[in-house]
Amino acid sequence: MKKLIGIGAALMVAGVMGVQAASEPEISAEASLLSSYVFRGMVLNNDAVMQPQVTVEHYGVSFNIFGNYDIGSNFDGVSSDFSEIDCTLAYELPLAIEDLVVSVGLTHYTFPNVTVGGAARESTTEIFAKGTLKTLENLEIPVIPSMTIFGDVDEVNGTYVLFDVYVPYQITPELSSQFGFSAGYGNTAYNDFYFGQGQGIDADWNDFNFNGALSYAVTDDLTASANLTYTVLNGGAIEDGADAIYEDDEKLWCGLSVAYDF
Repeated sequence: MKKLIGIGAALMVAGVMGVQAASEPEISAEASLLSSYVFRGMVLNNDAVMQPQVTVEHYGVSFNIFGNYDIGSNFDGVSSDFSEIDCTLAYELPLAIEDLVVSVGLTHYTFPNVTVGGAARESTTEIFAKGTLKTLENLEIPVIPSMTIFGDVDEVNGTYVLFDVYVPYQITPELSSQFGFSAGYGNTAYNDFYFGQGQGIDADWNDFNFNGALSYAVTDDLTASANLTYTVLNGGAIEDGADAIYEDDEKLWCGLSVAYDF
């Protein structure tokens, strides 16, 4: 936790020093009702979940707190309670490159009400760096690719890399759509921790996701959205591990969200 606070403070100081003009903090809240909870290909709950989150952003620094509430029983047996609460601190670097957006940060994951072998599940911390390329945004059909590297520096000590591309389309001034594809790659330590149960799994592609979403601006501050995602795991040892640990090795899932900017 001291490491988390130290890195977070460094990011905060860098953000404040990097901005000259004063501005008001931006605060937003979102609540999502999902048919399942799927995280990086892992089907943690086949039943419905509620996921609230709040984000505060100021001087390029953002702080987000996220929770997962299991309405039905998840793979750990948690039901009608929170099984995950995460805190994320991020900073968008003030680069001179107009078409490249780079952000860095860290996420601290906690798992209340979850036990492993009769003991409370340990929390863990990831640091990350994300790059988004906006060069193709002005094409007739805009394409926005990004890559995010997550490095667990605590319980897992592994690395997960997410490759993502999406195509946004504005249907009307209020209604917009988005279609995308993402793929995740885990190194040996990451894959073995989450899928190998200590048996040893080589670095490999982890999960593949096809998704679409519709968003409607009800007012200037209130947005409602719906999404549909198909997630499938890579075969072999990854899929075998998911069959043994989680609730499924592929999933078609959907969700409804409401977001408000204060």
